[in-house]
Amino acid sequence: MSKIKRLSAYFLSAALVVTLTGQAGSAQAITDCSAAAQMASPHLGYLYAYAVDVESGKVLINEKGTQATPSASVLKVLTVAAALENIPENYTATTRVFTLPGQPGTIVLKGGGDHTLSQVSRDGFTTYVRAPQLSTLASRVYARWTSESQITKIILDDSFFSGPTYNSAWKASDRTNGYISHITGLQLDGDRANPDLTSTHYSGYRSTNPVLKTGEKFREQLAGLAVGAQLVVGKTPKNAVELTSISSQPIETWMDHAITVSDNTETEFIARHAAIAAGLKPTFASIEPMVKTMLADLKIDSRKLVMKDGSGLAQADRVTPKMITQLMRAVALGDPELAPLESYLPVAGVSGGLAGRFTGRNAAARGSVKGKTGFIPGLYSLAGIIDAKDGSRIAYAIFARSHVSKKVDGQTRNAIDTLASRFYFCGAKLTE
Repeated sequence: MSKIKRLSAYFLSAALVVTLTGQAGSAQAITDCSAAAQMASPHLGYLYAYAVDVESGKVLINEKGTQATPSASVLKVLTVAAALENIPENYTATTRVFTLPGQPGTIVLKGGGDHTLSQVSRDGFTTYVRAPQLSTLASRVYARWTSESQITKIILDDSFFSGPTYNSAWKASDRTNGYISHITGLQLDGDRANPDLTSTHYSGYRSTNPVLKTGEKFREQLAGLAVGAQLVVGKTPKNAVELTSISSQPIETWMDHAITVSDNTETEFIARHAAIAAGLKPTFASIEPMVKTMLADLKIDSRKLVMKDGSGLAQADRVTPKMITQLMRAVALGDPELAPLESYLPVAGVSGGLAGRFTGRNAAARGSVKGKTGFIPGLYSLAGIIDAKDGSRIAYAIFARSHVSKKVDGQTRNAIDTLASRFYFCGAKLTE
């Protein structure tokens, strides 16, 4: 829609409100269901938007819907959808401890790609619900240790994943600011410096060597059994014998948490496990082809999709609003593999990234708008499913971007909420 048409629609809408109410009022009072006034908000910068009626598939909004845009964390819905399609239900990640025949003082700590394995005692808690405890694993080693020798060497096996552990498309500050960790097959608490949310010294800072840090914490938990044990990064020898193990929560718990709180590290771990299940290498390079295969199965055009990562943190990621909306429609229609994704989405005024949003005039849409939020510098996004006031269901994607002379700002999130609220009020009658 051109700027002139938008402005004309805006002033026409305002005139209708004054005519109907006798004073300037809410856009909700307008008898037609055009979203032109809301889409014309200068706070939305360079706007991309797409919305369809779930039942009929009718396109209701198409504002640059087939143009590719940076994505931010909305991209996570693609990663989790691919995981739902590929990973078996109730799948768990297992961390194992091995002994070596003929080397009574040597053990192997082999990671299974569980970022939730926790160093936090049961008196505290981390962001990961029902996380397996490193102390429990150490206790199991104690219980099964029959050798008279002390542990003098711990081999740290990080080979479950492969390829680079840190994405070249990420900034170094993304790690030090706590947005992402190195993606390693062996680490604790997503490699947060202090993951205990009950601590006044909580720190989300991520290190440069999660594997060695895990080894150090494991040695501490083994206490007198491994005093001064040497830590060596290596692979598990073929003749190793499993001593004990500990498993993660079902991966569905990870998916729910990753979408609800937008955990970047968790999403990258999910992507690795999904790649393995799809028969691909557990690397960054496998994410895009894996997701494109999933979209092809849904007959969704993914030619413009660029996924440098699975979390949306990379500025070079690209997706179209139509692509995301079509996925959300498949979810809303109850696709047998993808349907759980709807339950993971934050709900306006209730949960996750939308818990504190949809206030003021937008509060009426609370409980009805579901969506994955997204933010990177210069872009805000929201995409999901709306249970509209008229009983229809709307699948949608909104991206507001700073581009050329148009800028996003501190009011952009509210402007997105206002547009989504318009979708809620109008439902299947929605038009541009």
